[in-house]
Amino acid sequence: MQVVNSKGAIIGIVKDLAINPTNREVFLLIETKEGGNIEISLTDVSSIEDVILLAKSESEPPTPPLSTQTTTATIACSTCGSSLPAHAKFCAKCGSHLK
Repeated sequence: MQVVNSKGAIIGIVKDLAINPTNREVFLLIETKEGGNIEISLTDVSSIEDVILLAKSESEPPTPPLSTQTTTATIACSTCGSSLPAHAKFCAKCGSHLK
């Protein structure tokens, strides 16, 4: 199962579970995209559905201020008015096909 960080980037794939009986903590053993292995505590998991979504960790760098981010072209959905990237083919909010 894929592991995704709080920003949506794929970290790697779960290979196994580990349990520390001393403090009753469960860890996910993850093989990273680079081929390394990391352990992530189950307490750092936000959701487990189609992928494992990690909660925001203290080690993640903060999102840069809006003024330093690059801007991308956007379009508005003709059905619900949501702002979407110009390359979108479907609306992320209502699912309408964009023309």
